[in-house]
Amino acid sequence: MLTDFLKLLALPGLLVLVRIFGWSLARITTKRPAAKRRWAGASLPLRTTVVLGSGGHTTEMLGLLRDFEQAKYRCDFILADSDTTSLKRVQASRPDLTQDATRFHAVPRSREVGQSWSSTVLTTAKAFLSCSDLVWRLRPQVLLVNGPGTCVPVVAAALLFEVFAFRPVSIIFAESVCRVQSLSMTGKLLYAFADVFVVHWEELAERYPKAQYLGVLL
Repeated sequence: MLTDFLKLLALPGLLVLVRIFGWSLARITTKRPAAKRRWAGASLPLRTTVVLGSGGHTTEMLGLLRDFEQAKYRCDFILADSDTTSLKRVQASRPDLTQDATRFHAVPRSREVGQSWSSTVLTTAKAFLSCSDLVWRLRPQVLLVNGPGTCVPVVAAALLFEVFAFRPVSIIFAESVCRVQSLSMTGKLLYAFADVFVVHWEELAERYPKAQYLGVLL
């Protein structure tokens, strides 16, 4: 009976492996993919998830969101549960985006400043589970991130959603304007997974073939 049970598990397991293999071939690349109009013809606004990070990351993100039209992009925001400043900054810069408090979602941090690396395994797992639940509820079409540590479990959850929901997520990574000659740690982690990888300096675009230099956008 055990042998029969294992045989029953073999086919679903094989299908999952085939799905992951096919997805990885299409998703993971260090070269700039051909331009896609993935959501051309889709009804607007697109469900857009934006990750905020305390400090400079939120300031830069607000610069990127300056010209975002809510008629085209309905933004939900994810921030760390210990972040006490990002919401206030959005309220000051784009009060129209804060009229609906249900569009702001707090998740646990993967790692607090000064936290020992040995203890981050549990906190990262907790953050990933929280982000997975949130991403499956939000079902984003576009995910916009710019490098705070909070965005790593969010992107991981979005990739998992993409694999098993059979629905693409357009991941846009905008590197920090402070990164002139090398990518941030978050940028290096997510470089191969992003659909669009934007940098603010030509030196980075020359070093990383997937990166797109569009000038300083802030």
